[in-house]
Amino acid sequence: MDTTTVSTSSRMNTDQFGLQLKHACLLFRFYSSIILVIVGMIGSLLSIKVFSSTKIRRNSSNEYLITMSFIVALLLFNFFCDEVLRSIVHDFKVDLPLNLVDLSGPLCKCSTYFRHTLRFAAHWIVVAFTLERLIVVYFPLQTSVLCNPRCARRICLFILIISFLLPIYSFFMSDVHMNEDQQLPECDIMEKFNRIYFYLTIIYGNLTLTFPIFIVCIVNILTVRQLLRAGRLRKKQQQLRQTKRFESSSKEYVNMIVKNQLENDKVTWMLVVISITFGILNFPYFILWLISCLRSVRGKPPSAYLDSAKMVAEVFYLLNYSLYFFLYVISRRSFRKVLIEKMRWRCDCFDQWRLNEMRIDATLRSQQSPKQTTIRNGPHNTSITSRTSITHLRTSSTRCIKLNHSRKIFNNDSPNSVIINDQTNGRDSCDLANIV
Repeated sequence: MDTTTVSTSSRMNTDQFGLQLKHACLLFRFYSSIILVIVGMIGSLLSIKVFSSTKIRRNSSNEYLITMSFIVALLLFNFFCDEVLRSIVHDFKVDLPLNLVDLSGPLCKCSTYFRHTLRFAAHWIVVAFTLERLIVVYFPLQTSVLCNPRCARRICLFILIISFLLPIYSFFMSDVHMNEDQQLPECDIMEKFNRIYFYLTIIYGNLTLTFPIFIVCIVNILTVRQLLRAGRLRKKQQQLRQTKRFESSSKEYVNMIVKNQLENDKVTWMLVVISITFGILNFPYFILWLISCLRSVRGKPPSAYLDSAKMVAEVFYLLNYSLYFFLYVISRRSFRKVLIEKMRWRCDCFDQWRLNEMRIDATLRSQQSPKQTTIRNGPHNTSITSRTSITHLRTSSTRCIKLNHSRKIFNNDSPNSVIINDQTNGRDSCDLANIV
């Protein structure tokens, strides 16, 4: 008798602790969701403005990121209208008609349909640009054919069409009905479709969570492996170039190729970071969703601890969408530059940021400027500075070459070497050669 009493009291204490934990997680999800939705929507709108600007180079990755920013903004707005406003009315007992989705049948159907559509589209666009970066890294010669803005727009359009067609069942199966526990109207799946909707949700969940997460993980491993290998090879080539002598024109050509490769690698690393963040922050939600499905198949009701964990996982799920803007700012310098120019307001921290970017620009420009070669001539070891780049030749370069050849012969025959600079007293070297 005492053992039964002790077990009953311990079960009651456990249930009470589970309910308290669930209430704490509910508050945490509510306040965190409001902050993340606001930050994510502002960041998505700023990202659309920056990526659609003419001051940033339009490439295939920008097309994917513009589409994803637009989808994320709509997804967060739909989450606010559906989940946040419903939580205000149901959980905090606010007697105001804020939850319009729960009060209107057409709005309920549209909200449920768009929630399924936007989630599918957002996840598969991450998969699309992850696969595109794999092609860029492994098949660089095919980049201009397979990874151009036109091809990216077609892929985004195809993903949007599939995402609008696949969850069409949710539009017809959802409606407003009365919640028995709280006696309030709520947008949910109709009871007569509960069984078939459960199996359709398993298929949809695998297509939206399981396959994208596994594809992104495998592709990122291959991409990072190739990037590290290319970085080691580039260091070896750079060391080899330092030991050998090259002409200035060939150096500029090699530096231009290396610069383009580094720019592609920066974009690739940024997209790799985005896809890794997607996998990490969606994985807890995926695991808890899988556990809930298994418990539902076995006929077990969800426990308070499982509901609490799902609420925390939903916060990480929203954090995934809100972090995109900050990942763009941190990992892509061209994004920061255009964002600074797009800002209309000014403050001390913003001016300091702008000055820092200008200093970095000046440093890079000085490093990329062509170096002048020094030619030693004459007994006094006098130097002649000349630019050997093809781009610095003047229009009368062919005539100057012939005169320079005759001038070399004249200088060798004369007892005292004559030193002629590129410009002396405002005259060109060709005119001085004619005078001599």
